[in-house]
Amino acid sequence: MADVFADSGFTPLHPPLLEYGAVDSAKRRRIQFLDSDGSLVALRPDLTTSVARLVAGRYRDMTGVLRLSYIAPVFREEPAMSGGAREILQAGVELVGGDGALADAEILALLVESLELCGLSVCASTVQVGNVRLVSSLFADLSEDARGEVLQALRLGDVAGGLSHAREAGMAADKVQRAARALTGTDGAVETVEAQELCRAIELARERWPGREKRWGVPNLALVPALPYYTGIVFEAIHPDAGVIASGGRYDLLLGAFGPPRPAIGFAIDVLQLHRALFAEAWQPRTQRPLLLLRASADERATLRCAAALRAGGLAVAMGDVAERAGRAVIQAEVIDERLVKLDDGRVAEAASLGGEIGS
Repeated sequence: MADVFADSGFTPLHPPLLEYGAVDSAKRRRIQFLDSDGSLVALRPDLTTSVARLVAGRYRDMTGVLRLSYIAPVFREEPAMSGGAREILQAGVELVGGDGALADAEILALLVESLELCGLSVCASTVQVGNVRLVSSLFADLSEDARGEVLQALRLGDVAGGLSHAREAGMAADKVQRAARALTGTDGAVETVEAQELCRAIELARERWPGREKRWGVPNLALVPALPYYTGIVFEAIHPDAGVIASGGRYDLLLGAFGPPRPAIGFAIDVLQLHRALFAEAWQPRTQRPLLLLRASADERATLRCAAALRAGGLAVAMGDVAERAGRAVIQAEVIDERLVKLDDGRVAEAASLGGEIGS
Protein backbone atom coordinates (compact mmCIF):
# COMPACT_ATOMS: atom_id res chain seq x y z
CA MET A 1 0.00 0.00 0.00
CA ALA A 2 2.85 2.37 0.72
CA ASP A 3 4.01 1.98 -2.89
CA VAL A 4 0.50 2.65 -4.23
CA PHE A 5 0.28 5.82 -2.14
CA ALA A 6 3.74 6.95 -3.26
CA ASP A 7 2.84 6.39 -6.92
CA SER A 8 0.11 9.03 -6.52
CA GLY A 9 2.51 11.53 -4.98
CA PHE A 10 1.75 10.98 -1.28
CA THR A 11 4.57 11.47 1.21
CA PRO A 12 4.84 9.21 4.28
CA LEU A 13 4.11 10.96 7.56
CA HIS A 14 4.52 9.83 11.16
CA PRO A 15 1.92 11.64 13.30
CA PRO A 16 2.59 12.00 17.05
CA LEU A 17 1.53 9.01 19.11
CA LEU A 18 0.47 11.18 22.08
CA GLU A 19 -1.91 14.13 22.17
CA TYR A 20 -3.68 16.14 24.84
CA GLY A 21 -6.50 14.29 26.54
CA ALA A 22 -10.07 15.46 26.02
CA VAL A 23 -13.65 14.29 25.90
CA ASP A 24 -14.10 12.20 22.75
CA SER A 25 -16.95 13.71 20.74
CA ALA A 26 -17.39 10.47 18.81
CA LYS A 27 -17.95 8.60 22.09
CA ARG A 28 -15.05 6.26 21.43
CA ARG A 29 -13.27 6.15 24.72
CA ARG A 30 -9.73 7.41 24.59
CA ILE A 31 -6.90 5.62 26.37
CA GLN A 32 -5.81 8.48 28.64
CA PHE A 33 -3.45 8.93 31.55
CA LEU A 34 -1.61 11.62 33.51
CA ASP A 35 1.99 12.44 32.64
CA SER A 36 4.64 13.32 35.24
CA ASP A 37 3.51 16.98 35.18
CA GLY A 38 -0.09 16.07 35.91
CA SER A 39 -1.33 16.85 32.40
CA LEU A 40 -3.93 14.59 30.83
CA VAL A 41 -2.55 12.94 27.67
CA ALA A 42 -3.99 10.29 25.37
CA LEU A 43 -2.90 7.76 22.80
CA ARG A 44 -4.23 8.99 19.45
CA PRO A 45 -7.70 7.56 18.73
CA ASP A 46 -7.91 8.90 15.18
CA LEU A 47 -5.22 9.62 12.58
CA THR A 48 -7.15 12.20 10.57
CA THR A 49 -7.42 14.49 13.59
CA SER A 50 -3.74 13.94 14.41
CA VAL A 51 -2.74 14.83 10.85
CA ALA A 52 -4.97 17.93 10.92
CA ARG A 53 -3.32 19.12 14.13
CA LEU A 54 0.14 18.44 12.71
CA VAL A 55 -0.62 20.29 9.46
CA ALA A 56 -1.91 23.30 11.41
CA GLY A 57 1.44 23.48 13.19
CA ARG A 58 4.23 22.18 10.98
CA TYR A 59 2.71 23.31 7.66
CA ARG A 60 0.93 26.42 8.91
CA ASP A 61 2.52 28.77 6.38
CA MET A 62 2.42 26.37 3.44
CA THR A 63 -0.39 27.26 1.04
CA GLY A 64 0.08 24.52 -1.55
CA VAL A 65 -1.64 21.15 -1.67
CA LEU A 66 -0.26 18.58 0.77
CA ARG A 67 -0.34 14.88 -0.05
CA LEU A 68 0.33 12.92 3.13
CA SER A 69 0.15 9.17 3.81
CA TYR A 70 0.60 6.96 6.85
CA ILE A 71 0.65 3.38 8.06
CA ALA A 72 0.27 3.64 11.82
CA PRO A 73 -1.86 2.41 14.74
CA VAL A 74 -4.67 4.16 16.58
CA PHE A 75 -5.77 3.28 20.10
CA ARG A 76 -9.30 3.11 21.47
CA GLU A 77 -10.52 1.93 24.84
CA GLU A 78 -12.82 -1.07 24.67
CA PRO A 79 -14.73 -2.73 27.52
CA ALA A 80 -13.08 -5.81 28.99
CA MET A 81 -14.24 -9.17 27.60
CA SER A 82 -15.94 -7.45 24.62
CA GLY A 83 -13.53 -8.81 22.02
CA GLY A 84 -12.86 -5.34 20.64
CA ALA A 85 -9.33 -4.39 19.55
CA ARG A 86 -7.67 -1.54 21.42
CA GLU A 87 -4.89 -1.12 18.86
CA ILE A 88 -5.94 -0.79 15.21
CA LEU A 89 -3.40 -0.55 12.40
CA GLN A 90 -4.52 1.86 9.70
CA ALA A 91 -3.14 2.77 6.29
CA GLY A 92 -4.40 5.88 4.59
CA VAL A 93 -3.91 9.22 2.90
CA GLU A 94 -4.94 12.82 3.50
CA LEU A 95 -5.18 15.33 0.64
CA VAL A 96 -5.01 18.78 2.26
CA GLY A 97 -5.84 21.77 0.09
CA GLY A 98 -7.54 19.76 -2.66
CA ASP A 99 -11.12 20.81 -3.35
CA GLY A 100 -13.91 19.92 -5.74
CA ALA A 101 -15.19 16.81 -7.49
CA LEU A 102 -11.81 16.06 -9.09
CA ALA A 103 -10.09 15.75 -5.70
CA ASP A 104 -13.01 13.69 -4.36
CA ALA A 105 -12.77 11.35 -7.35
CA GLU A 106 -9.00 10.95 -7.02
CA ILE A 107 -9.16 9.89 -3.37
CA LEU A 108 -12.14 7.57 -3.91
CA ALA A 109 -10.36 5.94 -6.86
CA LEU A 110 -7.12 5.63 -4.89
CA LEU A 111 -8.97 3.70 -2.18
CA VAL A 112 -10.34 1.21 -4.71
CA GLU A 113 -6.95 0.96 -6.42
CA SER A 114 -5.24 0.26 -3.09
CA LEU A 115 -7.70 -2.48 -2.19
CA GLU A 116 -7.54 -4.18 -5.58
CA LEU A 117 -3.75 -4.08 -5.80
CA CYS A 118 -3.65 -5.74 -2.38
CA GLY A 119 -5.69 -8.57 -3.92
CA LEU A 120 -9.23 -7.76 -2.80
CA SER A 121 -12.12 -8.28 -5.19
CA VAL A 122 -14.06 -5.00 -5.36
CA CYS A 123 -17.55 -5.66 -6.70
CA ALA A 124 -20.30 -3.17 -7.50
CA SER A 125 -21.56 -2.82 -3.92
CA THR A 126 -18.22 -3.06 -2.08
CA VAL A 127 -17.79 0.72 -2.10
CA GLN A 128 -20.75 2.79 -0.90
CA VAL A 129 -20.73 6.56 -1.34
CA GLY A 130 -22.78 9.18 0.46
CA ASN A 131 -22.75 12.92 1.07
CA VAL A 132 -23.18 14.46 4.51
CA ARG A 133 -23.96 17.89 3.05
CA LEU A 134 -26.77 16.45 0.96
CA VAL A 135 -28.25 14.59 3.94
CA SER A 136 -28.11 17.77 6.03
CA SER A 137 -29.89 19.68 3.27
CA LEU A 138 -32.78 17.20 3.40
CA PHE A 139 -33.46 18.40 6.96
CA ALA A 140 -32.62 22.08 6.43
CA ASP A 141 -36.04 23.18 7.77
CA LEU A 142 -35.25 21.82 11.23
CA SER A 143 -33.49 23.68 14.01
CA GLU A 144 -29.83 22.94 14.49
CA ASP A 145 -30.52 20.84 17.59
CA ALA A 146 -33.26 18.82 15.89
CA ARG A 147 -31.11 18.28 12.80
CA GLY A 148 -28.31 17.09 15.06
CA GLU A 149 -30.61 14.48 16.60
CA VAL A 150 -31.59 13.25 13.14
CA LEU A 151 -27.96 12.98 12.01
CA GLN A 152 -27.01 11.17 15.22
CA ALA A 153 -29.71 8.56 14.54
CA LEU A 154 -28.40 8.15 11.01
CA ARG A 155 -24.84 7.73 12.36
CA LEU A 156 -26.18 4.76 14.31
CA GLY A 157 -27.78 3.34 11.15
CA ASP A 158 -31.30 4.10 12.40
CA VAL A 159 -33.03 5.63 9.36
CA ALA A 160 -36.51 5.09 10.79
CA GLY A 161 -35.48 6.74 14.05
CA GLY A 162 -34.00 9.71 12.21
CA LEU A 163 -37.19 10.24 10.22
CA SER A 164 -39.23 9.92 13.40
CA HIS A 165 -37.14 12.65 15.05
CA ALA A 166 -37.70 14.89 12.01
CA ARG A 167 -41.45 14.29 12.10
CA GLU A 168 -41.65 15.01 15.84
CA ALA A 169 -39.64 18.21 15.34
CA GLY A 170 -42.34 19.56 13.02
CA MET A 171 -40.92 18.78 9.59
CA ALA A 172 -43.60 18.83 6.88
CA ALA A 173 -44.95 15.40 5.91
CA ASP A 174 -44.09 15.75 2.22
CA LYS A 175 -40.50 16.66 3.07
CA VAL A 176 -40.23 13.71 5.47
CA GLN A 177 -41.42 11.45 2.65
CA ARG A 178 -38.92 13.01 0.25
CA ALA A 179 -36.11 12.42 2.78
CA ALA A 180 -37.30 8.82 3.28
CA ARG A 181 -37.15 8.16 -0.48
CA ALA A 182 -33.68 9.66 -0.67
CA LEU A 183 -32.30 7.73 2.29
CA THR A 184 -33.72 4.42 1.10
CA GLY A 185 -32.32 4.84 -2.41
CA THR A 186 -35.43 5.49 -4.49
CA ASP A 187 -34.27 6.55 -7.96
CA GLY A 188 -34.85 10.19 -8.78
CA ALA A 189 -35.90 11.09 -5.25
CA VAL A 190 -33.36 13.86 -4.94
CA GLU A 191 -32.29 15.95 -7.89
CA THR A 192 -30.06 18.62 -6.40
CA VAL A 193 -26.67 20.10 -7.12
CA GLU A 194 -25.21 17.99 -4.30
CA ALA A 195 -26.68 14.75 -5.70
CA GLN A 196 -25.33 15.50 -9.15
CA GLU A 197 -21.94 16.26 -7.62
CA LEU A 198 -21.98 12.91 -5.83
CA CYS A 199 -22.80 10.97 -9.01
CA ARG A 200 -20.17 12.93 -10.93
CA ALA A 201 -17.54 12.05 -8.33
CA ILE A 202 -18.33 8.32 -8.69
CA GLU A 203 -18.14 8.50 -12.48
CA LEU A 204 -14.90 10.49 -12.37
CA ALA A 205 -13.42 8.02 -9.90
CA ARG A 206 -14.16 5.18 -12.31
CA GLU A 207 -12.32 7.12 -15.01
CA ARG A 208 -9.28 7.38 -12.73
CA TRP A 209 -9.41 3.68 -11.74
CA PRO A 210 -11.82 1.56 -13.83
CA GLY A 211 -11.04 -1.51 -11.74
CA ARG A 212 -11.85 -5.11 -12.50
CA GLU A 213 -15.54 -4.41 -11.82
CA LYS A 214 -16.31 -1.64 -14.33
CA ARG A 215 -19.28 -0.27 -12.39
CA TRP A 216 -17.91 -0.39 -8.86
CA GLY A 217 -19.38 2.04 -6.36
CA VAL A 218 -23.01 2.68 -5.42
CA PRO A 219 -24.67 5.76 -3.90
CA ASN A 220 -25.95 5.36 -0.35
CA LEU A 221 -27.29 8.60 1.06
CA ALA A 222 -28.04 6.93 4.40
CA LEU A 223 -24.29 6.60 4.97
CA VAL A 224 -23.42 9.05 7.77
CA PRO A 225 -20.12 8.18 9.53
CA ALA A 226 -19.83 8.05 13.31
CA LEU A 227 -17.07 10.68 13.31
CA PRO A 228 -18.77 14.10 13.22
CA TYR A 229 -16.21 16.13 11.29
CA TYR A 230 -17.20 15.06 7.75
CA THR A 231 -18.77 17.79 5.62
CA GLY A 232 -19.24 16.43 2.09
CA ILE A 233 -18.66 13.18 0.23
CA VAL A 234 -18.17 10.11 2.45
CA PHE A 235 -17.52 6.48 1.54
CA GLU A 236 -17.00 3.02 2.99
CA ALA A 237 -15.60 -0.25 1.67
CA ILE A 238 -17.55 -3.22 3.02
CA HIS A 239 -16.85 -6.95 2.79
CA PRO A 240 -19.49 -9.58 3.65
CA ASP A 241 -17.07 -11.58 5.83
CA ALA A 242 -15.08 -8.73 7.42
CA GLY A 243 -17.49 -5.80 7.68
CA VAL A 244 -16.17 -2.27 7.15
CA ILE A 245 -12.57 -2.44 5.95
CA ALA A 246 -12.07 1.21 4.96
CA SER A 247 -13.78 4.58 5.28
CA GLY A 248 -13.15 8.20 4.47
CA GLY A 249 -14.52 11.44 3.15
CA ARG A 250 -14.26 15.21 2.99
CA TYR A 251 -13.69 17.22 6.18
CA ASP A 252 -13.33 20.86 5.16
CA LEU A 253 -13.89 22.33 8.64
CA LEU A 254 -11.60 20.14 10.74
CA LEU A 255 -8.32 21.96 10.07
CA GLY A 256 -9.96 25.24 11.05
CA ALA A 257 -10.24 23.91 14.61
CA PHE A 258 -6.43 23.93 14.89
CA GLY A 259 -5.34 26.70 12.51
CA PRO A 260 -6.18 28.27 9.16
CA PRO A 261 -9.16 26.51 7.51
CA ARG A 262 -8.30 24.37 4.50
CA PRO A 263 -10.31 21.87 2.44
CA ALA A 264 -9.26 18.26 2.94
CA ILE A 265 -10.27 14.71 2.09
CA GLY A 266 -8.81 11.31 2.91
CA PHE A 267 -9.41 7.70 3.85
CA ALA A 268 -8.13 5.05 6.24
CA ILE A 269 -7.95 1.29 5.66
CA ASP A 270 -8.24 -1.04 8.65
CA VAL A 271 -5.34 -3.36 7.82
CA LEU A 272 -6.52 -6.24 10.02
CA GLN A 273 -10.01 -6.14 8.51
CA LEU A 274 -8.46 -6.08 5.04
CA HIS A 275 -6.42 -9.18 5.94
CA ARG A 276 -9.59 -10.92 7.12
CA ALA A 277 -11.35 -10.07 3.88
CA LEU A 278 -8.42 -11.32 1.81
CA PHE A 279 -8.20 -14.64 3.62
CA ALA A 280 -11.96 -15.08 3.42
CA GLU A 281 -11.44 -14.99 -0.36
CA ALA A 282 -8.64 -17.61 -0.12
CA TRP A 283 -6.15 -14.99 -1.24
CA GLN A 284 -2.48 -15.91 -1.67
CA PRO A 285 0.43 -13.62 -2.53
CA ARG A 286 1.18 -13.77 -6.24
CA THR A 287 4.96 -13.86 -6.00
CA GLN A 288 5.49 -15.43 -2.61
CA ARG A 289 7.72 -18.50 -2.64
CA PRO A 290 6.37 -21.72 -1.16
CA LEU A 291 7.53 -22.49 2.35
CA LEU A 292 9.55 -25.68 2.84
CA LEU A 293 9.04 -27.25 6.26
CA LEU A 294 12.24 -29.16 6.98
CA ARG A 295 12.27 -32.08 9.40
CA ALA A 296 15.68 -32.44 11.05
CA SER A 297 17.86 -35.52 11.00
CA ALA A 298 19.79 -36.83 13.99
CA ASP A 299 22.83 -34.90 12.75
CA GLU A 300 22.17 -31.27 13.78
CA ARG A 301 25.15 -29.92 11.86
CA ALA A 302 24.00 -31.65 8.65
CA THR A 303 20.46 -30.29 9.19
CA LEU A 304 21.69 -26.71 9.44
CA ARG A 305 23.94 -27.06 6.39
CA CYS A 306 21.08 -28.59 4.42
CA ALA A 307 18.79 -25.70 5.40
CA ALA A 308 21.48 -23.22 4.29
CA ALA A 309 21.78 -24.98 0.92
CA LEU A 310 18.02 -24.90 0.41
CA ARG A 311 17.89 -21.16 1.18
CA ALA A 312 20.84 -20.49 -1.13
CA GLY A 313 18.87 -22.26 -3.85
CA GLY A 314 16.03 -19.77 -3.49
CA LEU A 315 13.65 -21.51 -1.09
CA ALA A 316 12.03 -20.17 2.07
CA VAL A 317 12.79 -22.70 4.80
CA ALA A 318 11.45 -23.26 8.30
CA MET A 319 12.86 -26.05 10.43
CA GLY A 320 10.04 -27.92 12.10
CA ASP A 321 6.38 -26.99 11.73
CA VAL A 322 4.60 -23.63 11.36
CA ALA A 323 1.18 -23.32 13.00
CA GLU A 324 0.12 -20.08 11.22
CA ARG A 325 0.77 -20.50 7.51
CA ALA A 326 -1.38 -17.51 6.39
CA GLY A 327 -2.56 -19.28 3.24
CA ARG A 328 0.99 -19.93 2.04
CA ALA A 329 1.81 -22.96 -0.09
CA VAL A 330 3.81 -25.49 1.94
CA ILE A 331 6.22 -28.27 0.94
CA GLN A 332 7.46 -30.78 3.50
CA ALA A 333 10.80 -32.58 3.39
CA GLU A 334 13.14 -34.54 5.65
CA VAL A 335 16.91 -34.13 5.87
CA ILE A 336 18.91 -37.14 4.65
CA ASP A 337 22.28 -35.45 4.90
CA GLU A 338 23.69 -31.99 4.29
CA ARG A 339 23.19 -32.38 0.51
CA LEU A 340 19.98 -34.39 0.14
CA VAL A 341 16.36 -34.19 1.29
CA LYS A 342 13.47 -36.61 0.99
CA LEU A 343 10.15 -35.04 -0.03
CA ASP A 344 6.81 -36.30 1.27
CA ASP A 345 6.02 -37.83 -2.12
CA GLY A 346 9.08 -40.07 -1.71
CA ARG A 347 11.40 -38.27 -4.11
CA VAL A 348 15.00 -37.58 -3.10
CA ALA A 349 16.35 -34.22 -4.27
CA GLU A 350 19.54 -32.20 -4.10
CA ALA A 351 19.12 -29.36 -1.60
CA ALA A 352 21.07 -26.93 -3.76
CA SER A 353 18.91 -27.49 -6.87
CA LEU A 354 15.45 -28.09 -5.37
CA GLY A 355 14.53 -24.43 -5.54
CA GLY A 356 15.13 -24.38 -9.29
CA GLU A 357 13.07 -27.54 -9.79
CA ILE A 358 10.11 -26.10 -7.89
CA GLY A 359 10.36 -22.78 -9.69
CA SER A 360 10.26 -24.43 -13.09
